[in-house]
Amino acid sequence: MKSFEDLQELGANVIHEQTHIARAKLESVLNKTYADLTRVQFMGFMSILEREYGIDLSNIRHEYDEFMQTHPDVVLPKSSVILQAESRSRQKWVLGGIVAIAVLIVLGSMTQGKLSISPSEDIIKLSSNDVQVVDQNTDTTLSAEMNTTEVVPIMEANVSVVKHEQNTSTASVVNSESAMNIKPIAKVWVGMMDMSSGKKTQKITKDTIVLDGSKNTLFMFGHGRLEITTPEGKKTLKERNAVWFTFEDGKLQQINEAQFIEINKGANW
Repeated sequence: MKSFEDLQELGANVIHEQTHIARAKLESVLNKTYADLTRVQFMGFMSILEREYGIDLSNIRHEYDEFMQTHPDVVLPKSSVILQAESRSRQKWVLGGIVAIAVLIVLGSMTQGKLSISPSEDIIKLSSNDVQVVDQNTDTTLSAEMNTTEVVPIMEANVSVVKHEQNTSTASVVNSESAMNIKPIAKVWVGMMDMSSGKKTQKITKDTIVLDGSKNTLFMFGHGRLEITTPEGKKTLKERNAVWFTFEDGKLQQINEAQFIEINKGANW
C-alpha cells in the first residue's frame, strides 16, 4: 500500500471492514467529492487511513484545502434539498394524524361528560358502613403515622448528601477553568500521543482539553481555531489548517508539521 490510488483500487467496502468508516463517506473520499465532507470529517478520515494503511496522504489534504478555498459556497446550507424533503404523502399522513387526534379528544370529552352526569350504580350504593370500617382501623392509622415520622429524617439526610455532592462538583469545575487548557472554538478532530508510552488516542470534540502537567503529550488538531490558556494568559488562534503542539514539563509549545513527524517517528499521525 503506497498511494491514494491503491486505496481507490481496494474500494469502499473493503476499507469499511477495516476502518468502520461509513461507506457513503468513503465513497466521497475515494471519488474526491470534497463538497460532501466538512473539514473536520475529511481530516479525521485522512488520519485514520494513514494510520491503518501506513501511507502519506498529505497531497490529498492539500487538494481538499485548495478546493475549499476556491469553492467557499459549499459550506452553505442547501435549501433546495430541505424543500424537497416534504412530499404529498407525508402531508396526507400528518393531516390524517391531526384528524385522528381530534376524534379521540371529542370521544374522550363525551365519555367524561357521561360519567359525570350518570354515575355508575356501584358508586351510588356505597354505604357508610364501609367508610366506618376504614376509619376504625386504628392499627393501620398508627402504622401510617409511624411510617411518616420515619421518612422525614431519611429525606433530610439525603438532602445534606446532595448538597455536599453539588459543592464538590462546583469546586471541580473551578479548578479545571483555572488549569492550562486548549478550548476549540468549533468542533475539531484531535489526536493525542503520550510521549512516554507512545499510546495514541483521538476524538472529535468541542470540549475543553485540560492539560495534565504530569504527562508529556504530543497534539495534532484538524484546524487551528483554538483558545489556549496558560499561566501567561489567553491566546486565540484562527488558523484554518491543521496545527501541532508539544506539552513537555508543563510547557506548551506550538510546532510545525516537520517537527511533529520527527517526534512521531516519521508518521503524520
